[in-house]
Parts: sequence; C-alpha cells; structure tokens
Amino acid sequence: MKKTWLFLALFLLIFTSACSKKEITSQNTEANKTPVSIANVTEKNISNTIELVGLAVPQTQVPLLTTSPLTVNQVHVKIGDIVKKGELLVSLDSDAADNQVSQARNAVSELENALSKMKEMQQASENQASSADIPKLQGELNQSLEKSQALLDGVETGAVTSLDLLQSTMEVMLKQAQLATAASQLQQIPTFNTLEIEAQLSQARQGLKQAEQLAEATSITSPIDGIVSELNVVQDGIAAPNVPIGTIIQLDNIAATFLVNSYQVSKLKEGQSANITFEGLSDIFESSIETVSPTVNQQTNMFTVTIPISNTDSTIKGGMRATANVAIDNLEAQIVIPVNAILYDETTSYVYVIENGKAMRQDVTLGFRDQELIQIVDGLTKGQKVAVNGKERLKDGAVISEQSE
Repeated sequence: MKKTWLFLALFLLIFTSACSKKEITSQNTEANKTPVSIANVTEKNISNTIELVGLAVPQTQVPLLTTSPLTVNQVHVKIGDIVKKGELLVSLDSDAADNQVSQARNAVSELENALSKMKEMQQASENQASSADIPKLQGELNQSLEKSQALLDGVETGAVTSLDLLQSTMEVMLKQAQLATAASQLQQIPTFNTLEIEAQLSQARQGLKQAEQLAEATSITSPIDGIVSELNVVQDGIAAPNVPIGTIIQLDNIAATFLVNSYQVSKLKEGQSANITFEGLSDIFESSIETVSPTVNQQTNMFTVTIPISNTDSTIKGGMRATANVAIDNLEAQIVIPVNAILYDETTSYVYVIENGKAMRQDVTLGFRDQELIQIVDGLTKGQKVAVNGKERLKDGAVISEQSE
C-alpha cells in the first residue's frame, strides 16, 4: 500500500513539473514576439500626388578658401554666428606672405632702375650720334671735291695758282677726316635691347600682385551677409589650400532638394505645384518645382528635383528632412500600401513583409502617394502583408504577434 501511494506521489510530481516547464516555455516564446499591426498589399486607383523625400539646402552657400598652406593665428567666429559682409572671420599667419611681398617689391624696384639706366644710356648715345651729323659732313665733302675739281680745270688756263689748289686739297682731306671720325663714333655706339628687361619687369609686377593678394588673403573675411555654417580650422592649425576653411550660408531662400528615380522623374516637370513639410515643423509650405535634372547622377543613379521656398524668418534649417507632395496624373489599378508601412534608411525605402509569423525586410521602389496610400512600383505583389504600427522595432527575421489596430 505504501509503495502504491509513493508511486502516485512521484507521478503527480513529474506531471506537475512537466506542465510548469511547458507553461514557462510558452510564456517565454510569447514574450519574445514583437507585436505589430498588419496591412494587406492591395490594388487600387490612386489620384494625382507623388511623395518626394529630400533635404533642405540653402540656395546661397559660399566656401572660404586660401591659396597657400598657412598657420591659423586666430578664429574669430563660431558655427551659427550671424556675420556681415567684410567681417573678419579667421586670421592666418602673415609673416611669410609679408616676406614675399617685400621680396617681390625689391625685384620690381631693381628691374625698374635697370630699365631706366639703360634708357638713359641709349638716349645719350643717340645724342652723341646726332652731334656728328654724317649726312651734313658728306654734303660738305662733296662740295669740297667739286670745288677741287673746278680748281684743277682752272690750272690749265692759268687762272688758278698752285697755292689755291693746295688749299682746296687740304680742305678735302679735312672733310674726309671729319667724316671718317663721325662714322667711327657711330659704329662704337652700343645697341641696347630693352625688350628682355621689360618682359622681366612685367613678370615681377605680376608676382608682386600675387604676393599682395596672398597677404590680403591672410585675413579671411565674410564675402556676404549670412550665417557661419561650417568651420574646418582651429587656432594654431594649418589652413590647407583648396580645402574650404569654412562656409557662409544665407537661409532667406531654401531649395528643397530631392533625388527621384526614373519612374518618378518621368511624371515630374517644372511648374508643378507642391506642398512641402519639414521634419520638426508643423507648417506646410506651398511652392512649385523649379528644376528637374535632365540627366541622371552616375553615382546615385537618381535625378535631382529642386523646389524653392522662402524662409525669411529662418525657421527652416539647412539639412532638415523635407517631404513634398506634388500634383501629377491619375493612375488606375496600382499596387498600394499604407504610407505608415514605409521605412527609410540613408539610400533606400523598405518595408517588413510578414510571412509565416516572421518579418522579412524588403526594399521597395516608391511611386505616387494618394493621401494615406502610396504606390509601390517594385518590390511587392498584391496579397502580401506588411507591418505597419510597431514596424520600427522589427529586425529582419523577427518573430511577430499580430495586433489589431
């Protein structure tokens, strides 16, 4: 009898323990499930809106640059400061630039002096040549020769004495000597070539201009009235050439910029009206498409669409996420899902498809939006199920529990 009771007690203990483990295991499994609400992928007619997702970009952005690597002496502003045109922003080391200016000025001065002296010597030589007027001496010699010839003719008649003939001969010899001396002086006049000096002087002046511009560039000032949106230097650091020291922007006008696919861009054109919202702001801004890129970006394989927006009170900040609903044509029998089912990462849009109680990530190509529904151009088929509320907590392969909305 005792053995019977012992056997029954042992059986009850094992049975109770097994039931408890089963209940615990079931409870743990339920606890690991992510609760989500689910919507069907359906086929419906949608009306004339398309949703674009992009960023707010200031229309005016001016980078600050330097042409030489210089040490930063002082940064006078910080990001977010409002600045005026001409206001000093960054001071760079000017010692090297000042030395270059001094050297360039000395080079210009030396070449100017050399050119001036050369021109003075040339003028003096020209004056020396004019004092020995060769054409005049040649004429006088010709006259003396003619006179001497006439005297020779007169000797035969006895009208000319030998003394007259001797004097005429001496005069001819004198004129010949004067002409020879003048010709000799002319040959000794140096020929001055100032073209090379003038070319060197022109180069030196250009070098001085560049050095002065570099010296001026050691004081980086604001080119416009605006806001400091970026600073890439620190005190005692190096400002590298052709790399922006910083950027000044104006927020009065914003360009809402969107990247769209080939399907979307075929439906968009300049002048189409749009309603734009920005993340963090409750206002809806009305505008119209200003530009539609005619060519695809080879890196992103997307087209760029811009919509200008007035922002005089600066409530819209550069980089805010922008959403635009653009009016387009009506479409019939399109694959659609609730807008709330869409998730976004840096480059794609995606949903979680629910299959056999699990969530599977699926990238999708979005089309047009009609109020609470959005067209799926590629990635889903009619009859599939997608997660809506609770989708943000899902991971690929997560087990879900379906909740009613």
